[in-house]
Amino acid sequence: MGLSLPPALPYGPWHVPHCGGVMSTIPLPHTAVLLGLLAALTLPHPAHAAPGMAGMDDMPGMDMSGDMDMPAHPPPPAAHSTAHPAHTGAEHLPPPHHTTGTGTGTGTGTGTGTGTGTGKAHTTQTVRVNLPALAPSSRWPATPPPMPAVHYVHNMPPVMDHNTYFHVLMEQFEGRYTAGNSLLRYSGQSWFGTDHDKLWIKSEGTVDGHGQMTDGDHEFLYDHAISTYFDLQAGVRLDLDSGPTRAWGAVGVQGLALYFFDVSATAYFNAQGVAGKLEGSYDLLITNRLILQPQAELNFYSHTDAQRNVSQGFSDIDAGLRLRYEFKRKIAPYIAVTYAGHYGNTANHAANWRGTADNGPEDIRFTFGVRTWF
Repeated sequence: MGLSLPPALPYGPWHVPHCGGVMSTIPLPHTAVLLGLLAALTLPHPAHAAPGMAGMDDMPGMDMSGDMDMPAHPPPPAAHSTAHPAHTGAEHLPPPHHTTGTGTGTGTGTGTGTGTGTGKAHTTQTVRVNLPALAPSSRWPATPPPMPAVHYVHNMPPVMDHNTYFHVLMEQFEGRYTAGNSLLRYSGQSWFGTDHDKLWIKSEGTVDGHGQMTDGDHEFLYDHAISTYFDLQAGVRLDLDSGPTRAWGAVGVQGLALYFFDVSATAYFNAQGVAGKLEGSYDLLITNRLILQPQAELNFYSHTDAQRNVSQGFSDIDAGLRLRYEFKRKIAPYIAVTYAGHYGNTANHAANWRGTADNGPEDIRFTFGVRTWF
């Protein structure tokens, strides 16, 4: 067991004390200690002896060979492990059982012993409830009712752009003031129809201080969308004012050009010749309500018509720079500076059917007006 045996007792004269020839005997307590050591060496040690007690048998008075009641060490508890049950899409397995227990035991110094124990297990189970199937009713039939067949015009389902709308825009309703003669000018358009097809009406004219109306241009057009931003227009134009009446056929395009320029180009034709008109404007937003709008209108003719004050080629221009403030989106007053000029054969025509212009062929006026739509 790792303990060294005591050396053999020699029997020789050197152990006999030389004290008068009398041999001394070993005292009784020392004899008991030696017998105890011999018994400890011959008996086997129990397997569960504490490691810290090894070697203590060699100490005097520590006789570990007696019958001593030593409490047995309880067995180590089983390792607790929890296994996660496998999950499937069709069922749910209950969690594993958890078992707890206690035990007591007795043992002898020879390494044998008996023990008893009691335990209690806790079990968790899942309860399944089967609900009956939902019975069909009038509100929830077993099969959905059949959908009625719907027939669309041109096989196009109804969307927002098939609705019918009506729109009126009075772009210019203004007074052009000067010291000699003031003018009242209007220009507007309206349309009725869908986003694809419309009936379009345009009208403009000028009334001078003598009550005479000039530049009367009234157009009735059929409008059809040819792209996202442009429409094709065709119809008739009538020049109705205080002067002679003229009738024209009209065809052109109108729409929103690159960088949000409102533009239109229209060609006119009749028995006397052809004519053309170019219009454009742009809204420059200084703020969301304060808007500066430059605008111009140019007219071209293939022949001269002195009675209507038009010239061959580039005949006249009407332009303006308007600053409006939209108190309401549908109504906005504005101030402006406008310019009206005549060119060609009628530029130096001093007198015609409506009299002599107060400011000559080129007329610059201060203007105040209102823009509205509904």
